[in-house]
Amino acid sequence: SSLQQQGYYVRIARRPAARRELKDGQRFVVLVVDDDPDLSKLLRTYLMLEGFIAHTAANRDEIVAALRQPSKPDLVLLDVQLPDADGFDVLVKIRQHPALKAVPVIMLTGEATREAVLKGLRAGVDGYVTKPFEPDLLITAVKAVLGLPGGTGRKSA
Repeated sequence: SSLQQQGYYVRIARRPAARRELKDGQRFVVLVVDDDPDLSKLLRTYLMLEGFIAHTAANRDEIVAALRQPSKPDLVLLDVQLPDADGFDVLVKIRQHPALKAVPVIMLTGEATREAVLKGLRAGVDGYVTKPFEPDLLITAVKAVLGLPGGTGRKSA
């Protein structure tokens, strides 16, 4: 209820079974899928400040192009409402793809209904953060899902 008073509805982040370690100089790559260019830019900036490499995609063609790159992303932040795709459908396709099915996905969306959250969880999402959100809480969720230190953060709703 305290999160709801601040405008939050849901924040879920599953931790992987084991912590992930990076080699010296290596950084995690996060694909931000959102059609709002201002939000994508903001997320990219926050992720880069936290030491991540951030790429963005705003529509189906850009998502496909980003996921076909030789080095797949380490995590996808995925909006539900896209101009030419449904984020839940994108999630299902990621989970069905042999090379991508293990890539963690956090839904970052305004879809905060119980049904939407359950749909995401059933489809295999690793995290669910609703808009509006505080960037530090999102970064905490990203780190938790990736198994990085600092991913414990505040209590979940």
